[in-house]
Amino acid sequence: IMLLGVFVAILFAAFKMDSIAIIIAGFQILAYAAYKLFTVYAYGKVIDTISYIWLVLPLIAVAAMLMFINGSHRTETENDVLKEQVQELVMVNALTGLYNLRSLYNDMQKQIAYTERNGLPLSLMIIKLRYEPELKRVLSRSHYETLIQKLADTVVDAVRLEDRVYSLDNNGSVGVLLTCDKAGTEYVEKRIRARIQNKETFSGITDHSIIVEIKIATVQYDKEEYDKDVMRFKQKVES
Repeated sequence: IMLLGVFVAILFAAFKMDSIAIIIAGFQILAYAAYKLFTVYAYGKVIDTISYIWLVLPLIAVAAMLMFINGSHRTETENDVLKEQVQELVMVNALTGLYNLRSLYNDMQKQIAYTERNGLPLSLMIIKLRYEPELKRVLSRSHYETLIQKLADTVVDAVRLEDRVYSLDNNGSVGVLLTCDKAGTEYVEKRIRARIQNKETFSGITDHSIIVEIKIATVQYDKEEYDKDVMRFKQKVES
């Protein structure tokens, strides 16, 4: 019975229910002490050494489990902090191999300064999957990731070498930083749409045929309106 009680207390401690585990261990010790004292006064039995060990063993077992759990929790917290710090430093999207949103913000600041100094136009294009939730429902995770990779590769192949392509998230959103005006971006948009509409572009992802459609928006940078505010510039394209 004592072993079972210790096991139950340790189980609660393992699930981080500290108070309940301590209460169970304390109640177990009190009940055992009362039982032993009753046997001494009622039957004249002698309290042996093992009985004294049982008076402290439940609390020691619970304390050891709590120390182990707290140590593991600290390690998990430190790992989470390190993971967040690494993610803040990472500049490449692991799924597509393209530069990520953080890289886009950094490059936009540099490109804005460069284009203003040289009197060149600068535009930001954002491409998003249409019916993204529906695609997630009908495709498995691996198939959906393959679709995102093919979409990113298609955009990279469609733009010019000097244009920069970025993965904005893991849902297939792509950003393109273009050194051209509105008329130039319309030409790029036509090329991207033509490649996306090609039946061969997304073939082989699944055994069934799927239709992939996209939404594209482009805004040309205006110094008077945005004044190097890259986040507001991106939000304008998204809206």
